[in-house]
Parts: sequence; C-alpha cells; structure tokens
Amino acid sequence: MSGYILGIDIGSGGCKTALLDRDTGEVAVRAAEYTTRYPKPGWAEQDPEDWIGSLSGLVKDTLRESGISCGEIGAVGIGGVTHTPVLLDRDGRVIRSAIHLTDTRSHGQAARLRDAAGQLILDTCMNAVTVMWTSAMLLWIRENEPDTWDRLVKLLFPKDYVRYRLTGSMVTDHIDAEGTLLFNTRERRWDERLLALIGMEPDRLPDTVAPFEIVGRVTAEGEKWSGLRADTPVIAGTTDTLLEIIAAGLQRSGDCTVKLATFGRICVLSDKPYFDEKLITYSYIHSGLWYPGTGTKSFASSLRWFRDQFCTDLGGNADAFSVMEEEARTIKPGSGGLLFHPFLQGEGSPYNDPHLRGDFIGLSLHHRRGHLIRSVLEGTAFSLLDSISYIRERGIEINEPVRYIGGGTRSTLWLQIVADVLGLDGIKPGATDPSIGAALIAGVGTGAFGSLEEAQKLISGKAGRVVHVEERTRRYRKLFEKYKRAVELLTGVYHELSGHAAG
Repeated sequence: MSGYILGIDIGSGGCKTALLDRDTGEVAVRAAEYTTRYPKPGWAEQDPEDWIGSLSGLVKDTLRESGISCGEIGAVGIGGVTHTPVLLDRDGRVIRSAIHLTDTRSHGQAARLRDAAGQLILDTCMNAVTVMWTSAMLLWIRENEPDTWDRLVKLLFPKDYVRYRLTGSMVTDHIDAEGTLLFNTRERRWDERLLALIGMEPDRLPDTVAPFEIVGRVTAEGEKWSGLRADTPVIAGTTDTLLEIIAAGLQRSGDCTVKLATFGRICVLSDKPYFDEKLITYSYIHSGLWYPGTGTKSFASSLRWFRDQFCTDLGGNADAFSVMEEEARTIKPGSGGLLFHPFLQGEGSPYNDPHLRGDFIGLSLHHRRGHLIRSVLEGTAFSLLDSISYIRERGIEINEPVRYIGGGTRSTLWLQIVADVLGLDGIKPGATDPSIGAALIAGVGTGAFGSLEEAQKLISGKAGRVVHVEERTRRYRKLFEKYKRAVELLTGVYHELSGHAAG
C-alpha cells in the first residue's frame, strides 16, 4: 500500500482533511469553513455543493503543499456530521439544501412522534426523538414540501454524499444510521415500524455497512473534481463524533472526551447502553461498547456568531478569534457580573428544548466588548457543565484525565475556562480531529494497520496537560447556580419570545 492515507471530515461548520504518513504517524490537517444559512428563525441549512467545493480545494492544496502525488495516497476514509439529511432524486442530484443538525423547525413533528411512539423509538433506537434527529426533519419535509418528498429517491448523509460523488456508491454505515431514529440498533436494520411513522419507503434508504468496509473506489469523475487518483479505495467511514474519540485514544469504559467545537459534546465510553431521553447514545465501533453522552447545540457557533455580528472590524475571519481572545484576557473571571446563555438554536442536553433562547444577563454601562466575549466563553463552558452534571447523575463513570478536543482547544483561554468550570484535569491529545480518525480506520480497513489499537498508538504522542484551578472552580460553581436559576426563571419568557408560549 502507498505511504499516505487521506482522512476527510465533513463537519458542522467546515471541511477538514488529514494526510497521515502510515510509517511515521506524522499528520497534516487542513481546514476550510463553509456557510450555514439561517433563512428563518430556528432554521439552519447547508448547500452540499459547498462541501464538494471545500474538499476539492483542500485536497489540491494538500497535494501541492506536501509535494506528494495523488498516487502516493493509498486509501481514503471519510466521516461527517450526523442526522443531516441529503435528499437525492432519481438522477442522483440534490433536491434541496440539507437541513442541519442544529435546525429546530421540526419541533411540532418531533412532539407528535413522541406522543405517537416515544417509548417505541427510545427502546428501539436508544435515543428520544427531538428536533435534532433525522426522522423529525423528514416528517417536516413530507408535510411542508410535498413536491420535494415526491422527488426523493435516496436519502444519504453528508459523508455519504461526498463519498457518492467520489465513488458512485450510495451506502451509509450502521452507526450513522442510528442518528435517523429509523434504525433498529440491536438488530442493525432499518425498522419498518419506525419508517411507517413518517411514511418512508425502505427502498429510499441506503444499505448499511461496517465503518471499516471498502465500499468503492474513486471514479474518473471523482478524480476530476477532487484531485485524487482514480481507483483509490474509499472506506465507508462513520460519524465525526466517533472518529474524534477514536483519534483521541479512547479505549476503555469511563474514558471521556470533552469537545469544544460547533456542537459542544461530551462522550464517555461505556460497557452498557443507556436508554435515556436526556442522553445521546451511539454504538462504538467495536461491539460491546457504547458512547453515551450529552451535547450543547451552540458551543463554538456562539463565538462564531459573535465574531460575525459584532467583530466585523477585526476582519470576520479566523484571525479575528485571536484578537477576541486577547480582549477577553483583560477581563477577570465572572465577566464583571455578566452571564451568557448559548441557546441560539434552542438547546440539547439536558433540556431538549428548541424554544430556549440565548441572552446576556447583567449588562451595564461599564461593560465593553471584552466582557461580552469572555461571557460567551464562560457561558458555553457552563452549558458543558450542565451536560456533564446529568451524566454524573446517571451514575456513568468518568475517568480522569479527560481528553479535551475540538477546534476550541486552540484557544488556551477558552480551554482553561472549560477545565476550571468543569473542575476536571485533562490532556489535550496531539491528534484528535475526526479527519484523523477517518484516516486511521481507512488504514485498518485496507490492512495498513493490524488493528485499531495499533493505529491509535501511532498518533498517541505529543499530548499536553490541562490542569484546573480549584479556586476558580469554586467561584464558577457559584455563578453556575445563577446560570441555572436564570434558565428556570426565563424559560416561559423564552417560549413566548420564540412564538411558542409554554403550556
């Protein structure tokens, strides 16, 4: 096999590629943002063609800057954001923009699915139906866009669509299929009872395979737009969350990742599944393990929103984040009595409430922009504490040190705030991006590595320590009590403002 493996991640806010040297473990990650559009309150959509354009540019940049040829890439692995439906017509063309994971328009459909078959869905899928899951999104499309529904011939997910464009193969892996709430997780098959709830025919769904499986090879058309060599094998791949915990080195029950990214996520390996309405539970890549966890919907997207709306003088690009961090460093912990709730698209765990709304509480004339930026960093950290508190309430063991992962860890200030708020020491692994995990499983699937553990060991070095400061943790816990109380007091107001009065 050739000396390099390419991993691809079609993430929530951008595309990444990882070029892995299978002999040395050296890896080069490149990234490109793409746009999420918010055409109406609570809506979030992406154009799948933006994924193709971003990936095309990244692959060509990778080859040019690394000095290697496409023939030296022996395999391609791919992962991506879950739940997001890509609808294709009979000619394999995209029918409409993809409804993003963070979209909340299907709250009515989710409520009716819960009323009609909530326990069945939970027992069959390990997860409770909310706006975040594909089944509610599909039901919304069927009821509100009948012409679109009638044209639907095949449903794919972001990584699967990009792989289809590379290889012509229309499949998904069984773990990504779990994110639809249409898939029987015990029997690993599409469930006719769940399909009937939304009027979905089985032949519109892709076949499911194992993440390690070779499912196609780059076609001549795929070579033309991607720059990859025709006939390069492509692995099925899996969800971005699973790939990043693989890259982070999780192997045993209790190992935990805390993700600072568009969607804040906490995952804990467990030797048993949890059928719980307030947890997000998926199967692990090896049988006998699962990764229950929680998530906050607008983690890094809150900071990106603030950048785009209130820091345009800084250029509105990635460099602006460094300037924003320096402004926040001038502010003491607590942000001068300012609290931020990051419910910009409703909230996931532990509320599962699409009608919650974001806010700044405690504003006064002495606050400047640095206070607001730091408040965003602290408020998103509080949302992770809210999530991890529920994990502990369920008695799920968490091993220390935890692994801090995600693009937000590039900010040393934000990472320290999260560690202080959670009160958890951790490590920041040198390689955690899901694109790296995609490269690892591609290596296993094509025989470059003898096992997943061997592949994980190859990239396990260069981890940095993250140590929380107990004095700041105590102060933050007092602020967190106010954060929680404000949510309780304002929930009714949030609902009224969202146009959906409580009760």
